Amino acid sequence: MTNLLRNVAALIAAVTILQLAGGLLGVRLPLAVAEDGHSRTALGLIAASYSAGFMMGAMIATQMLARVGHIRVYAGSAAVFAVSTLALHFSTDIWVWGVTRMAAGVSVALMFAVIESWLSHSIDTRVRGEVMSVYMVLTKGALAVGPFLAFDYAADAPEPWMIAASLAALSMLPICFTVAEQPAPPKAQPLALVEQFATAPAAVIGSFGAGLVNGGVLALAPLYAAQHYGDNAAAEFYSVAFIGSLLLQWPAGRLSDRIDRRLVIAGLAVIAASSAYALAIWSGQLLHWSAALLFFLWGSGALSFYGIAVAHMADRAEPGRLAQSAAGLLFVWAAGSVLGPLIMGPLVDWFDVAGIFWFAGAAATLVCAAMFWRRTTREQSTSKEEFAPQLGTSVSAGEIAYGEDKAPSEAGAIAGMNKPS
Repeated sequence: MTNLLRNVAALIAAVTILQLAGGLLGVRLPLAVAEDGHSRTALGLIAASYSAGFMMGAMIATQMLARVGHIRVYAGSAAVFAVSTLALHFSTDIWVWGVTRMAAGVSVALMFAVIESWLSHSIDTRVRGEVMSVYMVLTKGALAVGPFLAFDYAADAPEPWMIAASLAALSMLPICFTVAEQPAPPKAQPLALVEQFATAPAAVIGSFGAGLVNGGVLALAPLYAAQHYGDNAAAEFYSVAFIGSLLLQWPAGRLSDRIDRRLVIAGLAVIAASSAYALAIWSGQLLHWSAALLFFLWGSGALSFYGIAVAHMADRAEPGRLAQSAAGLLFVWAAGSVLGPLIMGPLVDWFDVAGIFWFAGAAATLVCAAMFWRRTTREQSTSKEEFAPQLGTSVSAGEIAYGEDKAPSEAGAIAGMNKPS
């Protein structure tokens, strides 16, 4: 295991550095948009633009990898991401920001496709779970730490953009200087969304619900923290959400190996909904620490059930169709991530920042109800693929966690794949 981690250390280091930039931008973008006097609807449009770009990047990743190879795709995408980040400082026009963030979304999707395709090619099936555990801890930890890299800067200061762009550029170094050989380009498969819904409806619903809830809340919640507890609280709230997910996702996944995964998804959705409703009802009345604790609980539920949905699809998918299922669920998740901010932005303009959590609570409640509905219409799988931690980043993430192909004798242990933090 130690030798294997040494072989893939460059890949994990690159994506960890990249996620430091992602965590930083996750907080600074909402604060900068608010500082420029734009509405929450405008912020929702910007967040949706990023998710739409992510969808486009995921769709062209296979073709790009086949044309120029993994290292060149990563280096070029990191350069575009760095430039698009710096460009945010030179304009306050909402449409310019939307286009810029869309380019960033395309770039980030391509970078994750490179990393995860390479990891999937490099690791042995016997240690997939261990590698994904290290990968998840470091990347989610980076998302939690990232906001504090610009903790003391004003919302309109140029330094946060510079720091994020520098991190994107630095993430190229481990990839460009690695001695590991690039893998062959992955094979493209059609999405086949209708077939995947027929195979595991709960996985598709859970993926869409994760995108719908998480995309909007993570984009807009820093405004809630800044409005009630000061700009520095925005970094704290964003971080504690990912820490909550990091602590609960693995125990929840292990529990789902023993009971119906749909019950675990429902339980996580209840945690997310309950904490969201509490934040909405007592918006502005909570002490700083109690509001942060509720947001920690929200993250532990809302940012964790996507991985369980992936495992549920893996229980039911046909042999050799994992990449196809992962692509479909990634598309569904990204669609939810586009729609969520577009809905939440106007809600916040109409009902103040509490509207974020009313919507998040309602959406999580619907996910919970859907899991119980599916449980009454179809029995759980009799054979399960062992849970592995899962990130909603690229199609190859599913292949890392559960393997690209399964033998016919393992058909009962596979059923698809799900997307996501």
